Amino acid sequence: MPVKVDKSKCEGIGACVQACPTNAIELQEDGSGELRSVVARPEDCVECGICIDACPTESISIE
Repeated sequence: MPVKVDKSKCEGIGACVQACPTNAIELQEDGSGELRSVVARPEDCVECGICIDACPTESISIE
């Protein structure tokens, strides 16, 4: 199962996007126009956890 992003914690910094070795995560605008991280390509997620370590707001988890 790919990682999950808690959008209520995500500040759209993009550290996870830069850290992801498979480019599974990207920044997208939410309904209010704010940028948030999204697992855009879950099939590419290898559950390595690098994005979890890179996230300063602890918005990402593996379930």
